[in-house]
Amino acid sequence: MSAALPHDVPGDGLLSRALRALATAATTLLAGSIGVVLVGALWTGREYYQLTREQRVSHELDGLLSAGGTLGVGLGFMGTFLMLIMLLYSLRKALPRWRILGPPSGWLRFHVVCGVGGPLAIWVHSGFLWPVGLVAIAFWCMVAVALSGGFGRYVYALLPRATGGRTLALSEAADALADLRADLVASTAGVDPARLTEALAAVQDFSVAVRTLPDLLRLNGELRRRRRIVEGVVDELPPEVQAQARDAFEAQLKLKRGLEAGRVAGRLMRYWHLFHRPLAGAMYLIVAVHVASAVLFGGSLARLAELFGG
Repeated sequence: MSAALPHDVPGDGLLSRALRALATAATTLLAGSIGVVLVGALWTGREYYQLTREQRVSHELDGLLSAGGTLGVGLGFMGTFLMLIMLLYSLRKALPRWRILGPPSGWLRFHVVCGVGGPLAIWVHSGFLWPVGLVAIAFWCMVAVALSGGFGRYVYALLPRATGGRTLALSEAADALADLRADLVASTAGVDPARLTEALAAVQDFSVAVRTLPDLLRLNGELRRRRRIVEGVVDELPPEVQAQARDAFEAQLKLKRGLEAGRVAGRLMRYWHLFHRPLAGAMYLIVAVHVASAVLFGGSLARLAELFGG
């Protein structure tokens, strides 16, 4: 059985590649748009945001940049919207057979962009002032959700997966690693046997016993060291086989790391869900109350109409 290298992944046809490219382009455009809006707000309020809460009330930009101002309300709704649409990733995971929706890995990048951009927009909406009351609870829940989301993304990246992004069971990963080794023998036929042995040892003989989170951090450092050894061997290959050998070595390194870290990462992910989901639920509930209050009693819809020229 031949290894599933990046250019010949089973089921990874033209449509799948096109969907991944489209998802990447859309996510990049979204990230850029968020960045432009936030940088524009920060530049506009570069003096305003340095003032105290009391000083801002009499500033000429207060009607624009305060939490209840025209742009401030817009940023609040933008942040809330981003934090709502990032839930589409959960919907995509619930529909694993709907490949027409694009790969889960692309949706995860979209989820991360929204999960970073949403809280940043909310922070700018607040004018970088510490919130009080019920909103403060939602704010700190949001901070905790964002930080735990970053940790969850790190742990998720450690799970063994196929080249197309699908998470593999440990037994599948072991089989895939054996296939990759077979392809590697053909790719490195012209290499000095001693150097090849060194490179193979670098990708096969991990000595890090992974049982805890610090062990995972040590494993990543070890992975970087071994990648440098492999690069030295690949550079000695004929140019026409370098790319294939590099792909095979890299895939082996990632799968080997996944096999070493998979059990611990899987356990951490289960604990992470127990922490992340209740916090997110509390955050969304309080945000819903805050937005409803702003719309019904704070004149937020009128401010949005002003922002869009209505």
